[in-house]
Amino acid sequence: MGEFIRNCRLCKKQMESGPFMMCTTCLVESDRIRSFIVKNPHVSIEEISLATNVSVEKVEQMIDLGDKREESQQKNNLYTLF
Repeated sequence: MGEFIRNCRLCKKQMESGPFMMCTTCLVESDRIRSFIVKNPHVSIEEISLATNVSVEKVEQMIDLGDKREESQQKNNLYTLF
């Protein structure tokens, strides 16, 4: 049986299936961005991009992905209330 291949949730490049939804590169960049934001909470997307060496577009994609995830969690929490 062959290996299962899927696309990274962020950059859409093919990757081997594993426990994470993002490829190794995106995971490392995501961690770098998250660490920077924790230390510098009120910065612009451009500042994040410059400090982490990740493109503005990719930072925006990560924010969008986080927003969608948060929305999904909020909907699930509403269902448990009723």
